[in-house]
Amino acid sequence: MNSFLRPGDAVRARGGTRSGKRGVVVATTAGRAKVRFNGSSGARWVRSGNLSSTGSSSLPWILPVKAALILFLVVPGARFVVVHLWTHGGLDGFATALGNQMGQAALAWGHLVTTDPLGALLHLGFLGVVSRLMHW
Repeated sequence: MNSFLRPGDAVRARGGTRSGKRGVVVATTAGRAKVRFNGSSGARWVRSGNLSSTGSSSLPWILPVKAALILFLVVPGARFVVVHLWTHGGLDGFATALGNQMGQAALAWGHLVTTDPLGALLHLGFLGVVSRLMHW
C-alpha cells in the first residue's frame, strides 16, 4: 500500500523521530515520499516503508474525474467501431475507414488552426489539462 502514495495523501509516520506524527505527502519518488508534517514549517523526505496511509486524501474528487476522462477518450473510439460494424456487417475495410477518419481529423485540425487559432489554443490547453489529470 505504501508504494502507492500520491501527493495529497494523508499519512502517519511509523518509525524514527517523527513516529506517530501526521502529515500530507507533497511529492514522491522511488521508495521515498516528501511529507509536510503537522506543526512543522517544511517538508522532509521519508522512506515510504515508514509511512502508513490514514485513508483520507485531500483529493477525493480525482477518481470520478479520471473515470469521466477515460469515458471521454474511449466512447468516441467505441462508437466508431460499433457504427462500422453496424453499417458494414463486419471488419472488412476497417483499416481503410480508420485511416480515412484519421486523415479527415488531421485536415479538420489544420482548418481549426487556420480559422480559429484561439479555439485551437484552448483545445490544446484542455488536452494538456486532461493529460496532467490522467497522470496525477
